[in-house]
Amino acid sequence: DTWGPCEMSMAKTKTFYHDTAAAISPLFALAVVPVLLGVGVAADYARLVQARTELAAALDGAVLAAAQSSLTSDEARIEVGKTYFAKNFTDEQFVGSEATISITSGRVTARAQMDMQTSFMRLAGISSMDLSGEAEARLPSAGDAELVLVLDYSGSMNSHGKYDRMAEAAIEMIESLEVAAEDVNFKVGLVPFSAMVRTSMSASYVNQSSSGTTWTGCTQDRAYPYNTGVATPGTNQDSKWGYIEGSGENNGNYGCSAYDNKHLTIRPLSTDLESVKDQLEAMRPLGNTNIALGAEFGWNLLDPALPFAEAAPYTDQNTRKYLVLLTDGVQTSKEWGNGNNRSVGNAQSNLLALCSGMRAKDITVFTIAYDITDPAVTNLLQSCAPGRYFEPAVNGNDLSAVFSEITAQITDEVVRLLR
Repeated sequence: DTWGPCEMSMAKTKTFYHDTAAAISPLFALAVVPVLLGVGVAADYARLVQARTELAAALDGAVLAAAQSSLTSDEARIEVGKTYFAKNFTDEQFVGSEATISITSGRVTARAQMDMQTSFMRLAGISSMDLSGEAEARLPSAGDAELVLVLDYSGSMNSHGKYDRMAEAAIEMIESLEVAAEDVNFKVGLVPFSAMVRTSMSASYVNQSSSGTTWTGCTQDRAYPYNTGVATPGTNQDSKWGYIEGSGENNGNYGCSAYDNKHLTIRPLSTDLESVKDQLEAMRPLGNTNIALGAEFGWNLLDPALPFAEAAPYTDQNTRKYLVLLTDGVQTSKEWGNGNNRSVGNAQSNLLALCSGMRAKDITVFTIAYDITDPAVTNLLQSCAPGRYFEPAVNGNDLSAVFSEITAQITDEVVRLLR
C-alpha cells in the first residue's frame, strides 16, 4: 500500500521523536556529572572545614595543657600536650595522628599537618586536601603581669558599704591571680583617689619643694598637657606636680593629713601582695571625686620611667600590663586644660586622653561604673575601655562577679599568646 500525505507526516514525526530522545539521553548524562561533582566538592570542603575546627581546638587545648601543667620539665610538658591532643582530636579518618609539640624561649608550640582524603573530588583528580594547624602558648614562668588598681575612695563610697565590697572583691582578685600566676612575676600597685592623691616621689618633681630629697604629700594634676601623659618632670615648672597643703580647691575641709590617717597613699608596683591586701582592708573614703587624677597616677605606676620606676619596659613582650579603674560618682574635681583654665570638662577630656594613651602602650584598661546611672559617667567610662566596661549594681554579688570576670580575662591572657 502506498501512504498518503497524512500517514507519511505521522511517520516522520515518530521518527523525529525517537531520534531526539536518543540524543537527549547522553546530553542529560553529561550535564549531571558536573552537577554531582559540584555537590561532592561542597561536601568534601564542608568536611575539611569541620576537621580544621576540631584540629584548632585540639591544638589550642594541647598547648594550654602543656603550659599549665604542674610538671616542670619540658619533656613532661610535651607528653601532657601530646596526650591531650590524642584524646581530643578524634576524627575517624585521622586516628593515630600526632601533633608535633616543642618548647623554646618559654613558649609551647603545637603543629599538625596531615592529608584529608577526598571522596567526590577524586572525580576531578584531587585525591586529598591539606589539613594543618598551629597553636602557641606562653609558659607561666615566661611571663610577668603588672596590675594597678585605681580605686575611688571619695566620700560617696561610704554609702551602702560600697568601699567594703570593693576592697573584698579586689582582695579576692589578687588572691586568685596569685594562685593562677604562681610561677609568674606578679606585681600589684594601688592608686586610691578622691579629690587628691597622696604619694611619695623625688622632691625635684614637685613644685614648691626643694630638690635632692624625697617628698611625701598630696597633689592634684599637673599643668596641661602634662596631665594627659606620663612624661617625667623636667626643669619646666608646668611638668611638675603641685604641692597642696591645708584646704585648697576641691579639698573641702580636710587636708593631706586626712589621707594619711585613712591610709590613702599610693602604693607603687610590688610583689608584696600581703601588704597590698592589708592596705585594701585599712583604707577609708573621704572627699570629692577626680577620676582623671586616679588614671593619671595609675598610668605613671605602669610606666617604666620616673617618678615610679618599678614597671617593666614597654618593649618587654613577656610582661602584660593591666589597669582596673573603679568609680561610683561623677567627676566633681576640676583639672587643667587647654587655655590655662580649670574645669570639670577638662578633667573628662583628660581622662579620655589618658585612656587612649594607655591603650596605645598595650596597657589593658578595665573600667567599672559602680552604682552609677548618670550617662555622662557611664559613656565616659565605656569610651575609656571599649569592650572592657562593667556596670555592676550596688547590691548582691555583682561587683564580686565583675572582678572575677576581669580576673579570668587576665589569667587567660597571661598564659595564652593569641594567634
